Amino acid sequence: MKFEKKSLEEISKMTAEEKETYFAAKETHDTAVRNKEIADALKVALDPIKETAAQDATDIGERFNILEAKLNTTGADGGIDIRKTIEDNIDEIKSVFKAGHGTVEIYKAPALQTTANGTLATALPTAVGTMLAPVSDVNLRDMGILPLVRNGKSSNPVYVYTEVVPKEGDFAVVAEGGVKPLIDLQWVSRSETPKKIAAVEKLTEEVITDVEGLEDVVRNFLFKKHNLKKSKLVLFGTGTGTDPKGATVYGRTFVAGAMAAKVTAPTIMDVINAAVTDIFTTHNFQDETPYMPNVAMINPIDFFINFVSAKDYQGNPLYPSASLFNKVVIGGMTIIPEESIPAGKIFVADLSKYNVLDYVGYSVRIGWENDDMRRNQFMLIAESRFFQFVKKADELAFIYDDIATIKTAITKV
Repeated sequence: MKFEKKSLEEISKMTAEEKETYFAAKETHDTAVRNKEIADALKVALDPIKETAAQDATDIGERFNILEAKLNTTGADGGIDIRKTIEDNIDEIKSVFKAGHGTVEIYKAPALQTTANGTLATALPTAVGTMLAPVSDVNLRDMGILPLVRNGKSSNPVYVYTEVVPKEGDFAVVAEGGVKPLIDLQWVSRSETPKKIAAVEKLTEEVITDVEGLEDVVRNFLFKKHNLKKSKLVLFGTGTGTDPKGATVYGRTFVAGAMAAKVTAPTIMDVINAAVTDIFTTHNFQDETPYMPNVAMINPIDFFINFVSAKDYQGNPLYPSASLFNKVVIGGMTIIPEESIPAGKIFVADLSKYNVLDYVGYSVRIGWENDDMRRNQFMLIAESRFFQFVKKADELAFIYDDIATIKTAITKV
């Protein structure tokens, strides 16, 4: 039915029910008009390209309409809405198509932040869409590292912070007229520059055959792949060149101290507890707040031997949750099997002392280059920039050593 616009006088004479019906119809009409304006704008932008396109190339306008339909979907966290992108970036899109190359951002993930107790302040995006054959069979692991570090964000291209390094001195009871003790503090300014990780995925229109497909690539496959790389840098970044310095590189060797030769036939839990105790009791200066180790990582083979197959005297599993190689949580300590940790090694740390601050969060742009349009393909560019660092005073919060070395150090002779 054709919508007939009413005057203010006519609307004022309507009943409440008639007004509700009228405004619902008006909203439907206005949406249709707006969509037609968008389609007309795209037609104006694409018609000149159609006229000059190579004879064997598929009609660009038609291909864009197909791509538009595939992108026009929403998810639990906002999803991808190509119409909104077009409305906000119509001039940029016209320019990209006229030039035959360029990019337009279509997705930006919410920032990941942790609270003071290490819990996630922002939930990770919900991955939707499982129908895309080329990626749905690719299962990517989650190292479980990012929620344990100190997450945040910064809008500064250089992150500057100041550390207080107490050198000596303390309060004391002072007699009348006595000399007051001096507390000596050293203020040290440090700075960090952001690191970038990025990847390009080339896709053809034949690959993206369902509405959920592109969203699956953007928010599932690429996002997980991105976070896996970010997690590996947190643990194993070399600290050389453009690499950030990973937590295992900060890791120091175990120091037994008063625990030396105190344990009879130590188990893996004795090894972990010894490392935790070492970190907890090690300080840079008197009265420093102790570190609180929250993670231990070992190779899956060591995890199988010490957790999956561990049984009590009646043959019952000691750690039932480890049966499917799930992480084990004991007293606030998360024990994770991680294949990047060499067999025989152990990493124990207070990862809340490892800082990961987003400068430019994970985002995805869609674009074309060279002869992509003629080949019915396009590219997805996913990237982020972030700071990764440990403050100088917190470098003692990480241990990376051999399991056998720690066992030997604490074994009672």
